[in-house]
Amino acid sequence: MTKKTLLAGILTLAMLAIPAQAGVMQDSAPAADLPAGTLIYYEDFEGLYGEGTDDSLDALGWTKSENLLAYTAQLSIDNGYLSIDNLEETVGTSNDSYAVIMDDAHLAKFAKGDYTYQYDVTYRDAGNSYRYVSLLVNYDGNNNYDTVDMRMRGDGYNQTRRGSDWIHYNDTTCPIRATDSTAILTQLFGETFDENAYALQNKTITVRVEVSQANGPTVYVNGIKVSEMAANTDKWGTLDSTAMAFKASNRIKADIDNIMIWAGTGVEPDMSVFAPEVEETAAEVVDSAADAVVTAPQTFDAGVIAAVGAIVSAAGYALSKKR
Repeated sequence: MTKKTLLAGILTLAMLAIPAQAGVMQDSAPAADLPAGTLIYYEDFEGLYGEGTDDSLDALGWTKSENLLAYTAQLSIDNGYLSIDNLEETVGTSNDSYAVIMDDAHLAKFAKGDYTYQYDVTYRDAGNSYRYVSLLVNYDGNNNYDTVDMRMRGDGYNQTRRGSDWIHYNDTTCPIRATDSTAILTQLFGETFDENAYALQNKTITVRVEVSQANGPTVYVNGIKVSEMAANTDKWGTLDSTAMAFKASNRIKADIDNIMIWAGTGVEPDMSVFAPEVEETAAEVVDSAADAVVTAPQTFDAGVIAAVGAIVSAAGYALSKKR
């Protein structure tokens, strides 16, 4: 084998070992006073594969929550996103399905401060125009939590659930609730709101929720402010739980991507958490590869193979610690 071929092989292995992005969650429970922008959770589903619900949840480190309803949504991970199918023609009886992303023990301190969460969603099909997927905060494992639900028909609610009661934090004139020319659907896509239309079908939206302990949840869709806490302010901050969960409503089919949670509000997440380690590790791999080329014989021997294995293993470990 020539030196050129050897170098190409080493660099290929290095690139496989160092993905451009990788799932990240802080190993220890994050504090409430982290610098604004500090990323505590990131999942772009790249490099993950889940053939079914249990396999996908295991890959993500999420857990089913079935205290309220039996979990029915079918999950899979492939091509860099999470797919959800909770349609009746797929699963039969379709229930709202919940999975805990981070539990109370992990978020008890962090959730006492201000923070932001964000995700991308693309709705594929639904049993009716009212269906949705969402992330839940202050989730108690049953039927108490705060949530923002963007629905297939193109509107949504910024609200809290208390048992069987759905209590709105938003007013009825903000863009997330409006049905006239100020509606978020109209602002983003130029479409007139129709409560029966599948207006968001095959459209990708980015939902960002800024969670302020003083001012409650403020919601943005594709960068446009659509809701702030304008009603039922006495309900905000009265839940004891702090867990964050994923919810697929009954009769929905959708794809989810780019889930992020970071400290503070009004700031962008600090994505440099990925860059320094990746760049440094990549540089080390390339330097080591070059050294290997200089000293390597024309054919592989055990020493070169061991060196390459050590380089690639080190690069993989540097990122796997973040998962």
